Amino acid sequence: MKKILLFVILFTGNQLYAQSFAYGDHWYDNPLGFKPIELHTRNGFLIPALAVGLCVWLTQKDTTLDRRISFYNETGWSHGYKYPHTNLIQNNSGIEIRLRKWMSIGIDLDAYFPYDDFNSTTGVGIRSFARFYPVNQKQWRLFFDSGAGLMYFADFFPKPTDRDARLGTHWNGTTRYGIGSEIDFSQRIAIIIAIRHTHVSNGNSKGAERNPSHDSNGFFVGMTYRP
Repeated sequence: MKKILLFVILFTGNQLYAQSFAYGDHWYDNPLGFKPIELHTRNGFLIPALAVGLCVWLTQKDTTLDRRISFYNETGWSHGYKYPHTNLIQNNSGIEIRLRKWMSIGIDLDAYFPYDDFNSTTGVGIRSFARFYPVNQKQWRLFFDSGAGLMYFADFFPKPTDRDARLGTHWNGTTRYGIGSEIDFSQRIAIIIAIRHTHVSNGNSKGAERNPSHDSNGFFVGMTYRP
């Protein structure tokens, strides 16, 4: 119970009343986009990293934990809730390392395929993440994960539209957070079903006039294999 309580404290803080969202966002578009959480920004990496560090420091290592390493692949589709409502197809393959029965870290290789009336390109990148399992049953697990990485797009992304003249860049950061479930299919294989928020921007590295950004929500399905 204390582990779940620690997780809640770290991810909610004591200023939940300060619900300041990015322009154009509603709470249901970006549920953890309010200050000071803002998991669609670099906090999508910093807060989970801090949570993992504190949890490893404050809790004992589980020497009975087996099959600490798993490999996975998942595919997802998300829809941009801001104009031009970009569709984003994703494929993510990676490795997850269980640090505790209820917590893991991982890294994945990502492929992004955004398309709309103005954009059609391909992006590749790498992302690290942390995953927490507040519900951990024998046959299924409920998780929350969050992470961030770096993407390179073959063409500038996003491109200008008839409402926004800003031009994006080849290099962008990406953050992704969401909830999901792992359902065991066998001793070694589990099915992944998740809902996630995805953000892509360059963090104003070229100035605000070169950072139109992308935000979307969508569904992911995949499979994980535990050797």
